[in-house]
Amino acid sequence: MLKKLVEGSECLTSAGFAGMNRDAAPLAFLRAAQTFGVRGALVTICALNSGAPKPLGTQLGVLEDGRHIGYVSGGCVEPAIAEEVAAVIARGRNEILTFGRGSRFIDIRFPCGGGIDVHIQVDPDPAILGEALLRLDQRRPFGLRFDMNTGALDLSEGAGPATGYLDSVFHRRYLPRSRLLLIGRGADLEVAARVAKAAELEVSIATPSNDTMTSVADLGFPIHRLQTPGEIWDMPIDPWTATVLLFHEHEWEDDILARAVAAKGFYVGALGSQRTHAQRRERLLARGIPEALVDRIRGPIGLVDRAREPGVLALSILSEISQARMAADIALV
Repeated sequence: MLKKLVEGSECLTSAGFAGMNRDAAPLAFLRAAQTFGVRGALVTICALNSGAPKPLGTQLGVLEDGRHIGYVSGGCVEPAIAEEVAAVIARGRNEILTFGRGSRFIDIRFPCGGGIDVHIQVDPDPAILGEALLRLDQRRPFGLRFDMNTGALDLSEGAGPATGYLDSVFHRRYLPRSRLLLIGRGADLEVAARVAKAAELEVSIATPSNDTMTSVADLGFPIHRLQTPGEIWDMPIDPWTATVLLFHEHEWEDDILARAVAAKGFYVGALGSQRTHAQRRERLLARGIPEALVDRIRGPIGLVDRAREPGVLALSILSEISQARMAADIALV
């Protein structure tokens, strides 16, 4: 029976999980393996030694035969690490191993010269993996807690503490991936959507333009067709959403911006020069929008001054959004 299960698990390859949220992929890989009766371990970076390619909390899913998904380095040592983790799975108990600097595995070294400690959670609870995947899909923050003394793994509500140790418990925080709500038309929006896909952001689009809809249809993002400037629709904004308006016809902006600044997204920005932005502010203030909300709008948008070429503009905007998201995450208690 086990032989048949293992044969069925041949579908468990990295290609089968390509494009998945990087936080979700190791968890989904292990949960899928469990349905075939294949053992595995969740590998989590729990300490850094003089720098490392990946941050604290980065994870790797490893099966008992060495197959793996995820990265704890730049991709250069994962197969060798997976081989050592497979040996831990065979022993059947959680362990912490050091790789790179200070490690007994002298043949596994990082080019940067740093080192990592990884916690290896053998046979993680399927119910916890399933609940974690559900929360990632629903964009609900949560945490996993690894008790280094008892070996227990459990799931915590809400964002909780930042990734790291509290006494003998290692907390791994999971926050929703940044969502980019792009609203506008033309090449600026089309290129921004493609750059955002390459950057692995979750993207939703709203546009009044059939041409723009056709141009970005191949990306597979949800697209809403705007009918009028004052249209009310279900704008997908949560605390991890950045809203970006890319209109050159500014009559489309005011009603949308009024709703965006009142929502809980971490970023709101709109295309235009300093003069355009000053006029935008005047219009919104005249409508009775509180100044504190109007001040939330980034304009001119992006980190690169006077960026006009669509590719440069897209990189400029996404850089500013990334900076804002990092600040928002750091501010979480």
